Amino acid sequence: MEHGKRRDVDADENNKKLIHYLSISNQPLFSSMTPLTMKFMNRIKQHMASHAQRGFGLPETLIAASAGVVLIGASALALRTTGSLINKMDLKAGLQQNTISGKRMMRSEIERSLHLLIKTQQKPADQLAHTDITHADYKVSLSQCQSLAQESGQVFNPVFGVKMAELNNPVYYGLSLSSVGRGYSLQRCGSSMQLDGRYNEREQQSLAMVIDDIGVIRCASDQPECIIDPSKETTPLSELASKMQFVFNDDKTPERSSREPAIRLMTDENRKLIRFIDPTTEKDNIQTSYLKIEDVNKEITTHPFYFIAYSRADKRIEKGPDDGEVLDGLFFRNVSSKRMRFLVDGSGSMSACILWGSGIGNRKIFWSGRYYFSTQRSCALTRMESLQHELISLLQELPNDTQISLRSFSSPGYQNHRIWQNSAKSLVKIGQNNARDSAIAFVNTLDDGYAYRWGGTDPWEGLNEAFADNNTDTLYFLSDGEPNYDRNRGRWTTADHSSTSGHYAGLNNNREISLKVNTVALGLQSNWMQSLAGKTTGDYLYIDKKYVLSSSTK
Repeated sequence: MEHGKRRDVDADENNKKLIHYLSISNQPLFSSMTPLTMKFMNRIKQHMASHAQRGFGLPETLIAASAGVVLIGASALALRTTGSLINKMDLKAGLQQNTISGKRMMRSEIERSLHLLIKTQQKPADQLAHTDITHADYKVSLSQCQSLAQESGQVFNPVFGVKMAELNNPVYYGLSLSSVGRGYSLQRCGSSMQLDGRYNEREQQSLAMVIDDIGVIRCASDQPECIIDPSKETTPLSELASKMQFVFNDDKTPERSSREPAIRLMTDENRKLIRFIDPTTEKDNIQTSYLKIEDVNKEITTHPFYFIAYSRADKRIEKGPDDGEVLDGLFFRNVSSKRMRFLVDGSGSMSACILWGSGIGNRKIFWSGRYYFSTQRSCALTRMESLQHELISLLQELPNDTQISLRSFSSPGYQNHRIWQNSAKSLVKIGQNNARDSAIAFVNTLDDGYAYRWGGTDPWEGLNEAFADNNTDTLYFLSDGEPNYDRNRGRWTTADHSSTSGHYAGLNNNREISLKVNTVALGLQSNWMQSLAGKTTGDYLYIDKKYVLSSSTK
């Protein structure tokens, strides 16, 4: 009995110490106890009041109480973390969806325009005087846009404009504040557009939001813990937006820094191209223009902003026997399948420059059509960059339940002969497990390194893989040249055109669902790709670089 009584005394002392500790503890886990946790504490007190009648201590109760407190606290933390993740996913999806319609409208308007209007550091040459946004002909309409913004308490700082064939006044795009005032936005000012795409010039010009939530750059890493430039930290965003300079020098607007908008634009020497690029230096962690939402707790949700469009007025839908279809930024058309593969050319010839700039930059290597060469001349857009932008834009818009695979082909053993690893075994739903971001990251690597290390043109592994997959019903196959070898590693000749397309079309006889092959020939007419598309009920699209260059100078 003495031993049992001693154990009760020890237990009571421990109980008292635990209750005293819990009552004075400053730890968040204990200072925010729930009613359920308090029940454990009350049980301990009740036991201490009645232990004389029962004769035993309850160390098990102490263990249960402690475990309960830890379990409840951990559960609460897990719920908060899960809620934060769900909220971040919703914000990211919102950024993506809210951008799609704005990008479509801006691309459509740019592509139906005659040329761009920009402000340049140097006075433009006489043949480009009509592209100067500060020209006297545009002064009145631009002033009206800025007056409209002031009347509604907004900012409208012109970034670029587009001259439309059917309008007397241009349409302008300018920097403003986001809808919640914590970031930037791109607004459109000009004649309103009707549902059928026609302009109503009888009405006054109007302001409308096109791209909301353009990111505010914090620093080189753009993370919450980084230090903002003290000289700009207290300056209102409205003041920064109104004073921001969008003067093109060497075909690019200035690099951006702390608290400035996360966008930078590039054009070509003929003022036909608008392309959003990395807004900062090449030495930091920021690689693309981007959208961002930052809440009061400094939680950051970002979304990369890829955009490219060409001014070409009504030529955007013209066809000719030698010119093919215009490069209107739509490589992949009539996309409706839920189970498709993309097989794209990653060879060194994809480094060919489509649109040259007028400035000088870092020395780079390009494909001339017959050999590689190095130059410091600024290239506004290569074949590969054009492919990347179009494929990324498509990936961003695909429904979440779409299953895809991505593969680039060049030569076995070379840099760009590889598959997106997520889809190495089967098609992947683009909306699951961060697959969309992973696919975009894969596409962004296709122009890494030196072009002569990308490889040649060997599409057979990718084609065989696509026809062997009975779960795939559509293939988009893009190439800018003839294969280096035939399917059997022999010399490629014109005799292979019909036999090769016939071979793959014949494989459909052994499939439950025929594979439709849509082919895209970039820069070079391809009889065998046209034949392959025709024999598999797919579409053939020929995109000629020469047409792009000739239409850009008209």
